[in-house]
Amino acid sequence: MAHTNRVRVILGGLLAGVVINVVEFITNGVILREAWGQAMKALGKPQLSAGAVVIFNIWGFLLGIAAVWLYAAIRPRYGAGPKTAIRAGFVAWAIAVFLANLGNYPLGLFPTRLLVISSMVALVETVMATLAGAWLYKEEVATEIRRAAA
Repeated sequence: MAHTNRVRVILGGLLAGVVINVVEFITNGVILREAWGQAMKALGKPQLSAGAVVIFNIWGFLLGIAAVWLYAAIRPRYGAGPKTAIRAGFVAWAIAVFLANLGNYPLGLFPTRLLVISSMVALVETVMATLAGAWLYKEEVATEIRRAAA
């Protein structure tokens, strides 16, 4: 029976985290920068601090690791490969992004447009990141030591 290769989960998760953080930077730090700035200003809050950016980057790496761990966990049932990675990425997105943004929507803190755009981009990035991390993941085969009966 194969066991989860924790080192490969972390390595694949870090690769997935790089994908997530790069796409998040391009989307929210470049393309939607002004829109997020206006939303924060409307809330009476300053632009994001360097500390906040660090926390978002840590979140990206943790999401990547969680998504690859989920892939490793469901591999025995669904089989290794891209279809399983896509399933894992979708579930990771649903839990980490969709449900969080769905919870933020009725509060009216952020414009709906920003929540929808960031959710859709995150769907694509999380699935792509999980595919990348799953590509690195390999299971270790358990070796059983059989002792001869004495």
